[in-house]
Formats: sequence, C-alpha cells, structure tokens
Amino acid sequence: MKKVWIGLFVLSIMNVCFAQKNKELNAPVLPFHKDTKLVTYQNVVNEKGSPQELYDRAMIWVKKHYKNTSEVIKKSDRDTGEIEMRSSVRIFSTLKDGTLHLKNLVYYKFKIECRQDRYRYTITEFEEAGTDPIPIEIWFDKTRPRWEPAEYKYLEQVNEQALKIIESLQEGMLPVVEKSDDW
Repeated sequence: MKKVWIGLFVLSIMNVCFAQKNKELNAPVLPFHKDTKLVTYQNVVNEKGSPQELYDRAMIWVKKHYKNTSEVIKKSDRDTGEIEMRSSVRIFSTLKDGTLHLKNLVYYKFKIECRQDRYRYTITEFEEAGTDPIPIEIWFDKTRPRWEPAEYKYLEQVNEQALKIIESLQEGMLPVVEKSDDW
C-alpha cells in the first residue's frame, strides 16, 4: 500500500511539472491582420478635430516620442493627414544569471492617418534586424527546426512595447487644454 501512495505522489508531481512546462510554451496572443496574416496593431480613435489639427498633434507627438525624426519619418503630408514611419524596438534575451542582454532590434512600420474627428494608427510589418530581415510571425511556428522557447518571450516584449507606443500616442493626441490667466 505504501508503494501505491508513493507512486501516486510521484505521478502527481510529474503531472504538475509537465503542466507547467506546457503552460510556459503557449504562444502569446498578438493581433493579426485578417488579410495579410501579419502581426498588426490597428485602431480608429475618435478624437475631436479637423484632419490638419489631428495631424499637427500627431507630428508634435512624433517629435517628442522619437529622438531622430528625420530618420524615423518616411513620409508626411499635412494635406492628406498622413504620417508614415519606420522605427524599432529592442528585444532582450535572459542570460543564465538572470540579467538581460540585448539580442537585437525589431523594426516596424507605423502609419497615422487623420480624418475629421478621428484618426487611425497602424503598426505592422515587424522584422528582426539582420542581413536578411526575419518577420516575427515565424517565431510562432514551434515546428520550425531552429525554434526556441525564448522566441515567445521576444514576441511578448514586442507586444508590450507596441502597446506602450499606442498608449503614448493616444495621450499625445488629446487636445491641449489652454490655461487661462483670468483673475
């Protein structure tokens, strides 16, 4: 009877260990464009203002958010209310001692389109930097011969940074409240 209890105990521990291992290997949930099948963050945000006012707010945000706007901005047109950019986020690998080490850059395309009382942002075409850029969508494929579990961590890092950019943009697109000096 003692052997049965020990056997059940060992099996339950193994079950917990395997369940945790499988849980760690779940792919992160990132938004995909239904047609292109690329990781794409896109949304229309209702915000009062003419296309030119919204464009001006977007340009102010771009200049605050990105250090070198001359390299980031690829196209900007106030008349059409569009700004196209290309920038990057950093991904880090974790060393055995737990410290973070810069693995690489992931470039992305970012477009802001302004219309009357709304704007749309699109962040897409994420590619890991290299002589032959690698689309990050490949990191979802666990059946790939050179796939590593760390690739899911890289996807999570890209997701976190993209969401921070979106949050910053939405704050930057709010109208500036003018303080009156009436007293």
